[in-house]
Amino acid sequence: MKISFTEFNKILNNIFIYEKNPIIAVGVSGGPDSIALTYLLKEWSKKKSGRLIALIVDHRIRKESYFESINTKLYLNEMGIESQILTVSKKIKIKKMSDARNYRFKKLFDFCKKKNIFHLFLAHHFDDNIETFVLRKIA
Repeated sequence: MKISFTEFNKILNNIFIYEKNPIIAVGVSGGPDSIALTYLLKEWSKKKSGRLIALIVDHRIRKESYFESINTKLYLNEMGIESQILTVSKKIKIKKMSDARNYRFKKLFDFCKKKNIFHLFLAHHFDDNIETFVLRKIA
C-alpha cells in the first residue's frame, strides 16, 4: 500500500486528535520498512512537539545481531532520533522464529509499559519474510 506523507500525517492526526505532545515508540529492525516509518514518525512528532524513541531488539540469535543493533542505533543517531537497544536475555532459549517474535514483542511492550508510552508503532512490508530469507541466503 502506498501512502503519501500528507496522508500519513492526516491518519496520525485523526488517531492522536486529543493528545498534545505525544510520546511514541517505534520498533526498528534496521530494514527499509522500519527506517521509513521511523523517519515519518520523527517528522510527525516534531510537528506535534512530541517525543519519539526508536527501540531496537537484539535477540542474540546470531553473532552479528549485536553489531547490527549498534549500526542501526548509530544510523538513528545520525538522523537525530533517540534510540535504545533492548537485549533478550541469554537465559532465554529461542527455538523457532515465533519464539523470537514473542520475545521481541514482550521486550517492546515491557519497555513501553515501564516508561508509560502508550503508542508503539511497528512496520513490515508485504515481502518481509521473503526478503529476510533471501538476504540471509546471500549473506
